[in-house]
Amino acid sequence: MNRTMSRKSLYTDTPMGRAIIQAMLEVNSEISEQVADAEPGTFRAYIFGGAALHIHTNARGSADIDVEFQAARAIELGDISVIYVDNDGIEKALIVDDTFTPTISGLLPECYQDDAIQLFGSDSDPLVAYVVTALDLAVTKMDRLAVDDQADIVSLHQAGKFTANELR
Repeated sequence: MNRTMSRKSLYTDTPMGRAIIQAMLEVNSEISEQVADAEPGTFRAYIFGGAALHIHTNARGSADIDVEFQAARAIELGDISVIYVDNDGIEKALIVDDTFTPTISGLLPECYQDDAIQLFGSDSDPLVAYVVTALDLAVTKMDRLAVDDQADIVSLHQAGKFTANELR
C-alpha cells in the first residue's frame, strides 16, 4: 500500500481530526516527560474504532480514541483528553482510551501494523501514531457486528475505502 497516497484521503483537518492529532501530541509530551532518553519512534500508537472511522470517512465521531500502544517500556498516561468544538459549534471532549485491546476478536489481520497509515510523528518524536487502514478497521468490526458496526462498515465501503471482494 502506498501510505503517502492513502494519507491524502484522510480527514485530519476536521475539528475531530485535529483533536485526534492534538491528543497524540499530548501523549508524545507525556512520553517525553516520563522517558527523558526515549529514542525517536520507540512508542507506537494504532488508532481504531470511531476515531479511525472519522479519520477515514468524516462520518460519526467518538468520545474516545481507541488506541493500541506498543512501547519498549511502560508509561503511565493518566487521563488525556482534548476539548474541541465540532462543526455544529458544540464543545466536545475526546479521551484517549489506552486500555483498548484490538486483538480480542481474533479477526485482526496480522499485517495491520505494516499497513497502517502514519498520522503523527517526526524524526525526533518518541511517539509515532498510525490509523489502521479502512479495510482492517472494517474487519475488526465484523466480530461484534452490532448495528453501529454494520453502519460503520457500510460507511467505509460507500466512501470507496475498499471493495466487497477485498472485505471477503
